[in-house]
Amino acid sequence: MKIFEIYKLLILLLVFIQIPGYAQSEKNMIDNSIVIPLKIGKNSSTQFETLVLEPVNLFIQSKPVNEHSPHIQLELNIVDDNRRYSTFLWYYERSSSDQKINYPKAYQNYSFNLKINKEEVELVVKELDFGKAMFIDLGQTAVIGNLTILFEDYFGESSVDINGNQTDAFNTYHISLSEKNEQKTVSFMSLNKQVGKEPSIEWRDYKILILEDSEKALKLKVFKNGSPKKKPH
Repeated sequence: MKIFEIYKLLILLLVFIQIPGYAQSEKNMIDNSIVIPLKIGKNSSTQFETLVLEPVNLFIQSKPVNEHSPHIQLELNIVDDNRRYSTFLWYYERSSSDQKINYPKAYQNYSFNLKINKEEVELVVKELDFGKAMFIDLGQTAVIGNLTILFEDYFGESSVDINGNQTDAFNTYHISLSEKNEQKTVSFMSLNKQVGKEPSIEWRDYKILILEDSEKALKLKVFKNGSPKKKPH
């Protein structure tokens, strides 16, 4: 066999060979996003830009054992350099017109979403964008454009009557907002204490709607004004 033919054969082998433990997902990458088909149980790790995505376990049950058990749940690890973020994406279907989800999950610049078509489930990863809802887990950071949002912490509070019986309970949440060299920590109360209002935060050129709150995650939607606001003199 000629040397040139051997060289061509080696090139073909390098194209089709797979790295052990990693899914070859380039075919599913479009415009800084990736779609990963999932199977029940453990799935192969996938390299996406600087992240290693580890779909640890996909669990599907058509008839949940109780009302608190999800129909579909994905345990997902995200490894970025020396950092590891572990989370769950779940889907409940109370009825054909009543579904509850806790995704897209935000981590750094990316959103992690489940695309469900009957028994077929895909993990969809793309860059975060303005005007789209996202969930931020406690202690995690989302980066949209130049804006960084950190769900810092929360404090549980309650009130009691004269007999010492608890009459009310709510949380106060703290999130940190930063852009370039400016930073601000803002606080807000549980949504059930803000009836009749549109809970939102305005800072610099941004408006952040607070859609859902819990001790584990906040559901937010971020908008950026078309023109920058003038700073007061």
